[in-house]
Amino acid sequence: MAIESEALPMQLRRCLPRPYFPVISLISITLLLLAGCSGSNTATAGNNTASSSSKSTPASKQVLTFPNVGTTDIGFLDPAQGPDANSLLAVNMLFSGLVRSDINLNIVPDQATWQISPDGKTYTFTLKPDISFSDGTHVTAQTYIYTWTRALLPATNSPVANFFEGAIAGANDVSSGKARTLAGVKALDDHTLQVSLIKPTPYFLEELANPIFFPLNQQVIEQYGTKNWTQHAAGAAIGTGPWMIKDWDHNVKMVLVPNPHYYGAKSKLTEINMTFVNDKSTAFKAYRAGQYDFVWNLDASDQPAAKSMPGFIRKPLLQTDLLFFDNTKPPFNNTAMRQAFAYATDRNTLVHSIFKDTVMPAPTIIPPGMPGYQPNYAGLPYNPSKAKALLLSVYPDVTKVPTITFSYPSSQVSPDEASALQQMWQSALGIQVKMRSVELTAYNDETLKHQVQFGFTQWGADFPDPFDWLALNLSSTAPNNNGEWHNQDFDKLIAQAEKETGDARLALYNQAEQIAISDVGWLPIDHQAIAAVIPTWVHGVTLNGNGLYFGDWSEVYLLQR
Repeated sequence: MAIESEALPMQLRRCLPRPYFPVISLISITLLLLAGCSGSNTATAGNNTASSSSKSTPASKQVLTFPNVGTTDIGFLDPAQGPDANSLLAVNMLFSGLVRSDINLNIVPDQATWQISPDGKTYTFTLKPDISFSDGTHVTAQTYIYTWTRALLPATNSPVANFFEGAIAGANDVSSGKARTLAGVKALDDHTLQVSLIKPTPYFLEELANPIFFPLNQQVIEQYGTKNWTQHAAGAAIGTGPWMIKDWDHNVKMVLVPNPHYYGAKSKLTEINMTFVNDKSTAFKAYRAGQYDFVWNLDASDQPAAKSMPGFIRKPLLQTDLLFFDNTKPPFNNTAMRQAFAYATDRNTLVHSIFKDTVMPAPTIIPPGMPGYQPNYAGLPYNPSKAKALLLSVYPDVTKVPTITFSYPSSQVSPDEASALQQMWQSALGIQVKMRSVELTAYNDETLKHQVQFGFTQWGADFPDPFDWLALNLSSTAPNNNGEWHNQDFDKLIAQAEKETGDARLALYNQAEQIAISDVGWLPIDHQAIAAVIPTWVHGVTLNGNGLYFGDWSEVYLLQR
């Protein structure tokens, strides 16, 4: 979940116990502890106990209506394009894969079971025999080979494929155009897929829960073209997930109906209306007016009112809000200037005054609950005197500072937060920063093209490993390196870490993160939480560390009110 994304936003996406990867249970325990510490704020709703739900009767009309909060449309429906978090809501309903993550973020089988070789480099997956797309076209091991190869092909221009698939033998040859066959993936027969890795990758199963690995319908893509097939998704058999698109009214809503060929348990719902609402407060007001069955991704300013409503729930997210700088040109090609803005940013005031203490200040990039989290690392704390001294070391005459524009997605940064940041920088540095609000999809496009001088991003865990946070975003060759930050010491530590295991590996990642923070490759602001109002008559919907969680769609339905 690249994420310039909205809450869940790319969700820890994701077990069978494996002795060489014990951190999953730690994450689950941590999340449970965090939930327990939040008191009434984490009261569950929509995920009722068996005793309460068994006494309730399903509603006669099973049409679920809810807002996709934080966007005007689905920006990226092709899993190979690294969908933002709002797009992932639809992607995860339409597509499915070998594995999935449960509510506690553990990896469990979905379309396949697996065996892992003793050296940790060969994975053999046995597919269920009844997997098909929504038109009945069967999925075989060859379907997976096509999908994974397509994502890597230069013509697909995927910003994330090489990182997610980089451990697979032959991936670099395909992505560089040297080969069109992914050597490390073989179909032993129609229902047996063998994957060979270049090195043991303890988080490989967790990576497989990312939609880039979910099978795509080759016939649909070839019919409409690799760039345009998603624009013909309504009525087309694009995925193997529990839902298919009945209608897509761009910038308004997406209507989904059950996939008649879905291999899992059938949904009791007959239809889902997912409306696009860019503004969080607008979505909350619409919920209170009875337009939606539930509402999520509540703005901090609305949570005091929502907290007294039946079904209010809030959970910590494995997500961090961060700022980035264009490192390729003045003024931010100078480390001291980036550090000046870091010391000029008062996280505690933002969290208390703007977020009403619904999130945590973030001195670190990696959030609590993740392997490699450094709870005692102070980062670059607020220090306006030091900030001004650093600025003057670069520009003794502050009138010579180039024009600085801070761009941000309107659905992720409120006007109050933007104003508070602008005032902090003005007060500490004595310079006026121009503020520029951009719609999320357009903003994601600008960051992808490196058109943002000074910007905002959110990152949520794709899988429970610091590689996903640091290597995927801040390595010199990382496609998500929005500010084009480069640091040789950082790169060396990441490369060294990937040759180690256990605590030695995490220690190297700790060092790398400290370099990224002190050199301001990223400027972390806050570790996020997510809140929703899910009334008890909405069954099977809740929140977890990734955001909005539906789980088994056969257990999502409406009860009589």
